Amino acid sequence: MRSSKLVFVPALLLLSAACVTFTACKKEVKQLGIATYSVEGLESDVEGSFKALADDGYTVMEIWKYNAKEGTVNGYAPADYAALAEKYGLDIISSHASAKFDVQDPEGTLAAWGKLFDDHKAMGCRYVVFPSYIWSTDVEVLKTECELMNKVGGEANKRGLKFGYHNHSDEFVAVPGTDMLLEDFLIANTDPAKVLFQMDVYWTVVGGQDPVSYLQKYPDRIKLLHIKDDYVVGESGKIDFRAIFDQFYQNGGKDWFVEMEAAMPSDSVPVAEQLKTSLEGIRLSAEYLKNADFVK
Repeated sequence: MRSSKLVFVPALLLLSAACVTFTACKKEVKQLGIATYSVEGLESDVEGSFKALADDGYTVMEIWKYNAKEGTVNGYAPADYAALAEKYGLDIISSHASAKFDVQDPEGTLAAWGKLFDDHKAMGCRYVVFPSYIWSTDVEVLKTECELMNKVGGEANKRGLKFGYHNHSDEFVAVPGTDMLLEDFLIANTDPAKVLFQMDVYWTVVGGQDPVSYLQKYPDRIKLLHIKDDYVVGESGKIDFRAIFDQFYQNGGKDWFVEMEAAMPSDSVPVAEQLKTSLEGIRLSAEYLKNADFVK
């Protein structure tokens, strides 16, 4: 019995050491999000682009180019588009998409968004984000627009989706006749249960505001981020990404997406060159974020 114990104990020690070594060697995979708006020329090689994004380390996507009239994304049926992304280990969790938004025709508006939400549910999306809108400068009309946002969000909720709005710098101007900036007015006049907000950190800075202050002010409303810089994320040094991520995670946030647009090639550049240039910038952004100790 004594000799068998002597053999058994070293065996346990070896097993424990192996487990420790395996754990230490196992590399943590961060959740890196990419907004496919960033991929200039994506439609020319969807599958090749998805493979490149996955190779860069991106794991989740926010898509765009949903065609509301045809019910397609870059020419694909929604479920087929999601299946192609899944082939490369990419999960479509969000979409920038628009449909009719008319306070004079709320029924038509809700019908249009209902179809849009059905198609996005087929892709497995969790969020649908209204990317931009020219809001009324009349306070009373603006309130009506906010109420319509609530109704659209209610349609999303019925389908298990979450509806949100994305800012540009235009949302950081004063609403005439009030002491509020438009972004604050929109947040104050929409229902938290039906409308969330996606903060574009770059456009917030361009609008003269501090992203961290907004995250502190609205921890329960700002649920998504666009991580953006002049072009490649982290290169300009103008935006304090560490402080932004720290506050976002402290708020309980998880989902964010790299978006690049400011230095995109012009339309005169061949599509293949546009695609190559944008994918290289996207790769460099991924490297910065993978190496950043403040990104989970």
